Amino acid sequence: MSVASKSSPNPEKGKRYIALLDQALCNASWAEVPELARKVDKHAPERKCLTLTARSEAQIALASQRPSSASAPGTSTTVALAEATPKLELSIERETQHLADAYCARTCLAEIYWRRESPSEALAILKHPIDSPIGNDESTPALGWQEVCAAKSAFIKAAAYEALGQKEDLNNLYRRASTQTPGSRTPELRRWTQKLLGRACVYNAGRTQEPTLEIMNDALRSFRSWDSFCQRGPASLLASENKGDQVDQRQVWKTYYSFLSAILQRGLVYIPSPDGGSDHLVLPSRERHSDASLRQRAEIKRVEATYESLLLSESKFPTAHETNTEVEQFVEQVISNWRIFCSSNWTDSDLGDGGREGVSRGVLDILYRAATRTFHSTAILRQLFTVHASIGEFDLAMHAFNSYEDIMDKGKARAEKTGKHELGLDSDDTAIVTAAEAVRILCRYGDRLQAQKALEISKVIQQWLKSSQTSSNSEAADAEESNGVMKECHLQGASLAAAYRAIGISQAHWALLTFEPEVRSGLQANAVENLRLAQTHDANSIQTAYALAKVLAERREVPAAIQVLKKCIAVQNQLADEDDDLEEQTIQRALIPLWYLLALCLASRDEYEAASKMCDAAFDQFENPITLFGDLSYLDSSKYPRREKHSQGLADQMDSFEKETILQIKTSRLTFVELMEGATFAVDLTNELLAMYSRLFGTIELQPQEALQAPSTALTRTPSKIGVNLRSIAGSIRQKSGRSSAETEAAKHSANNALPSLPPTRAGEGHAIGAPISITVTNEDGISAEKSSHHHHPHLPFKFKKNHNEANATPAIIPGATTAATEDSLPPNSTEIADHALVHATANNSVADEEKSRADWPLKDTPHNLPHDDQPLPLVHDEQAPHQGMRLPAPRSARLTGPETRFASLEEYQHKTTVLVRTWLFIAGLYLRADLHDDAQGALEEAARLVESFEVKRAHHDSSAKAFFNQGWGGGSSVDALWADVYSAKADLSLARNLPFDAASNYEQALIHYPDHPAGIVGLSNLLMDIFEEKMPAEEPVQPLVSLEPILAPLAPPTRPAQSRPATAKSSIVNVSLVEEQQLNGHKDPTPAELNRLAARDRAYMLLSNLTKLGTGWNDPEAWLTLARSHELSGQIGKAKQALWWVVELEDSKPIRPWSEAAAGGYAL
Repeated sequence: MSVASKSSPNPEKGKRYIALLDQALCNASWAEVPELARKVDKHAPERKCLTLTARSEAQIALASQRPSSASAPGTSTTVALAEATPKLELSIERETQHLADAYCARTCLAEIYWRRESPSEALAILKHPIDSPIGNDESTPALGWQEVCAAKSAFIKAAAYEALGQKEDLNNLYRRASTQTPGSRTPELRRWTQKLLGRACVYNAGRTQEPTLEIMNDALRSFRSWDSFCQRGPASLLASENKGDQVDQRQVWKTYYSFLSAILQRGLVYIPSPDGGSDHLVLPSRERHSDASLRQRAEIKRVEATYESLLLSESKFPTAHETNTEVEQFVEQVISNWRIFCSSNWTDSDLGDGGREGVSRGVLDILYRAATRTFHSTAILRQLFTVHASIGEFDLAMHAFNSYEDIMDKGKARAEKTGKHELGLDSDDTAIVTAAEAVRILCRYGDRLQAQKALEISKVIQQWLKSSQTSSNSEAADAEESNGVMKECHLQGASLAAAYRAIGISQAHWALLTFEPEVRSGLQANAVENLRLAQTHDANSIQTAYALAKVLAERREVPAAIQVLKKCIAVQNQLADEDDDLEEQTIQRALIPLWYLLALCLASRDEYEAASKMCDAAFDQFENPITLFGDLSYLDSSKYPRREKHSQGLADQMDSFEKETILQIKTSRLTFVELMEGATFAVDLTNELLAMYSRLFGTIELQPQEALQAPSTALTRTPSKIGVNLRSIAGSIRQKSGRSSAETEAAKHSANNALPSLPPTRAGEGHAIGAPISITVTNEDGISAEKSSHHHHPHLPFKFKKNHNEANATPAIIPGATTAATEDSLPPNSTEIADHALVHATANNSVADEEKSRADWPLKDTPHNLPHDDQPLPLVHDEQAPHQGMRLPAPRSARLTGPETRFASLEEYQHKTTVLVRTWLFIAGLYLRADLHDDAQGALEEAARLVESFEVKRAHHDSSAKAFFNQGWGGGSSVDALWADVYSAKADLSLARNLPFDAASNYEQALIHYPDHPAGIVGLSNLLMDIFEEKMPAEEPVQPLVSLEPILAPLAPPTRPAQSRPATAKSSIVNVSLVEEQQLNGHKDPTPAELNRLAARDRAYMLLSNLTKLGTGWNDPEAWLTLARSHELSGQIGKAKQALWWVVELEDSKPIRPWSEAAAGGYAL
């Protein structure tokens, strides 16, 4: 009795063993399955189908875990699986009570067929009417293994569909799997779910080769499910299995990252779906929301970090003959995304914390981490050079390039010995383009030391070109020879163009900086030759055309320069007409320096009207002012609400050098007005020049005045009469001029017809302005008067009219119109806008006054109180829903997405200060030529305040004399150079006021700060020669405070009045001959006064001789004219004639403004 009871089934034990068996299956504890299956058979004999399935699953797992070489097809494991197939089929047919067990057995049988590469049989088994009985079998509690079988069944179906080519069923299955992810509670459930989602991701990513919106959305949904699944459970839950049977997580994350990168490159954005599900992709729109961009950036950053972590953890440091290709490929993908994030299509607000600089810093961290898994990777060094240079860390960038150059040189040397390209080394094309970019950065942003380094790199490029030709000729025995030059069949045309352009730019740049005048002409000739070679390989290059035309213009070959510019502009305009709007705007933006250089070339031939039209053409090519300067509707706040997103234009996307070029065009237009109408008309338009600066660069924050200290060589300055802002410059200047109202109206009319302008800026941002403030000025009589009789409308560089059919119509372009904006096209009170912009064009220390003035501005319309009809439709609106089957645009061109170089804070401040100081000095010169000396003095004091502020800021970083003198990176002038400009301008003002000794003192101060200052040398030399000619005494006479002549008259000996001498060259030469004759004949030694005169003449000659040998003075006609005068005074008539003939030749092709100001950055764009 006891024996029978012991062997009889126990239902309670049966339930417990079934639970243990289910747990063992879910946890992949295959060693425990046979014993647990035996106990279930004993205590729950009705679950034979379940135990058979469990034993078969254990056998399948054992077969998948064994190495492929350990068992042959005829081994016991394979035989056991073959024998299990009919048993499972029979058990499925007999199982009618426990449908869940039959479902699990059916899934196991399908897996056996799938592993035997019989997808059709596996699919036939799974297409049973009872698909998944989970939740339907109420008699039996649901087991965890049933969930595993559901995930496994979906995966086997997907593999079978894919093998059989049933794409429609496969797509529907992957959509269901992406929206209804099973889970990750147990290792086996996680394993099969992971395999299913991973297969879906890889499959959908493969479909994106010819993408549509539907395909891209399916892929995005799959990857989102994968991401969500991986975040729900730790990786430790993954069951241990053979590498060949598990999904490669790193490959899936790599595919995920590549897919997100493709979305980014095609300009797609995420938009939440209306039903609250996952996001949808839509085509790019002008109404891009920052939240969508932030979400996109956050997802890419998260996936990037995950993939990087897996990649670096699973990668080992390579051996000497290996390279981590996947690491370098990942770096290239990161850089491609970085170029887009830092392009003009993304703003700092779209990128989140840190903006573009934060993105660049993150990329640098990735590059340095990737360097720990590579050995002397040229790809990583190249990208380190690129990213460091983009954020203004030029020294670190050049350190990276120096390492890159050293590795490439050694690699090329080894390749020449072995005859094989070294593994992991950049190609010749990539190396040459990288070196050419290094030359461009050195010449564009560096000073003299960097220019010398650029010349050395250009020699390296020449060596690489020679080695490439040698290797190419050795590989191709039939290499041809044309005109004595071997054909470079090994390199691409773009690489050759970049190489020759870099060589030419470095030579032309060094020609202006070398201290050896005898080599200057040869360097420029070689530069022209190399730039023409670059044009033969890339005839449409804007950079090559600009550099070539500028060198030709400096060599006084102006007709050839004009021909090069006209040809390039015509070709680029034709290309722009064939491209889309974004490409067209990019080309037009790049053509601005060429239009300006063409204007200077025409002006050098006295074709001022044509040159003026070229300046207009630089702006008119955009056809609409909104394109360049942003939405102008903010000018009238009563009609248009403030929309920050719409107030941006191409000018806001430009770098500092491009903005400076626009300002230079504006300055040249003022010069044309002065030439054609006179300086008295041009001074009325100076406020627009400051408004232009404020629109482009914003405001400059001055350092605290109490911290400012005058330089040790500075003269004592008189207190500024302008005050803490420019209200007097904006208003009272023209009240002092005393011109009649008729002259004022004529000046305004001339400005409207000749000088393009643009709206000034909004306070605090420098990109748009709010409602204008009212400015009250005081005239000479001390009477406060509104500026009602002298209005200055902000003139736009376009001609437009209003559409009278619409109340709020935007400006419409009038082709061929010759008049600027009329008063009807401007909002009320806009006559004060230019004066308001002047207040913010320079520094204003009175913050309290500024805030008080802002409090009086009228409030703008609140957007949320506007009618809903005035707001644009959301992107997911039904009327704007894109067709899901439409083809997507191709990835954007690299030149459209290149990041702009951004300076560090100090370099940016230096450049902005330099531009504003030069602007004030130009304005001071206009006032000086208009005989408005007090106003010129005020402008000079403003310039001096800016230089003082910059000196304090520079001293916070480095207070050495070297730091003040050296220009450094960034293109701005040094502290000493700016002081020299200011003192030289002060000296000109002193000369205009007939104060020659004050002028001489200021010229001396200019040369103390900057010994090679051209204007200072020419001005001081003229005064020194005036001393020699006795036009002015050597020392300033001291005027007594009280006249003592009546008292001391009886005691003083009678004095002889000084004889006046005619100021002619003939008499001066006679005087020189007399002095020399006295010295030769030994009648008497020269007096101290005569020695002072001779010293003054000799010093002037020394200064001028040195200046005319430098790059800053070799083509300066004023310097050569003054040198001719020096030769004449020294009796060297032959040299004087040679210098005068050189002056005639220089004046024949002299531009109205220096060639160096055609575009910031020298010859490199």
